[in-house]
Order: sequence, then C-alpha cells, then structure tokens
Amino acid sequence: MAGRTTVIERKIGLDGTLSDFVCQRLRLEPGKRAVLRYVVDRERPVAGGELVLPAGTVTIAHYWSDRPYNVYHWVRPAGGTIAYYANVVDRTSIEESLVSYEDLAVDVLITPSGLATVLDEEELPPDLSPSRRAVVARALEALTSGPLRLAREVEAESRPYLAA
Repeated sequence: MAGRTTVIERKIGLDGTLSDFVCQRLRLEPGKRAVLRYVVDRERPVAGGELVLPAGTVTIAHYWSDRPYNVYHWVRPAGGTIAYYANVVDRTSIEESLVSYEDLAVDVLITPSGLATVLDEEELPPDLSPSRRAVVARALEALTSGPLRLAREVEAESRPYLAA
C-alpha cells in the first residue's frame, strides 16, 4: 500500500451532483478493487430513518470495478456489525487518489442475519435509460439472491482492517 494514505470517494448523483469524502486508504488496486475507511463524525439516520448510525461508526467501504454495486460495512465504535449497505452503481473508477462511481439511487440494506431490504426504488427517474435500468436489475438480482453470502464475503474482507 505504497503512496497516499487518503483517497477521495466521489459519489456522482443521477442529477450530476458530486459528493466527496476523504477516506483512509486500506487497499487499492487501480482499475480493479478498493477498500476505504471512513468514520461517521455525528449520529446519522439512514434507510429513511429506519437505522441510525451512532457517531464513531466505522465504515469499511468495498468497491469493485466489475460489480454494479459497492458495499459499506458499518461497524459499531466498540465493534460488531451494524449492517451492510449496498449502493447500486455504474461506472466505478478506481484510481490512486480517487474512487468514483455513479450512484443509481437504489440501495439495499442487509442485516447481519442476511435480510435484504431494497430502498429508494421510487427515486429512479421515469426517463432512466434502458441500459441503466439493466444495471439496476443486475445489481438487485446479485444483492437479493445471496445477501448472506455477500455479507460473509464483506465481513471476511473487512476483518483484517477492524483488528488494527
């Protein structure tokens, strides 16, 4: 992990808005894969308020250039998984100093027991292109057909970074 210790995570909304977050670089393979760390600085409601992340929640964020989603593994400040939050995305780019993706609005909340809840489908614009709708469908199929398998994969990949 030579080079920078921080990386910008850039979320590009369907409307073109940019949201940048400074994250700690844990693992980065340009063009392929990244794992970043971010600590929530204040209490944050997510999933329409169904879940509240306490201040100090550690996010271990997993990105793949060949998957139509990324996954945030949320861990309590004292340890223990809160949930996994998958963003349905397109055009993930993984570079030395920047991990960016186009957020397609739909998300999937996965509990530690493997229950998957699809969120925000109503936010998809009616004029979303057929190719983008296909990306959403492919992501939802992957995320909802094996949520416990994905949770275990992410948990195992996060473990070395949580022990530090």
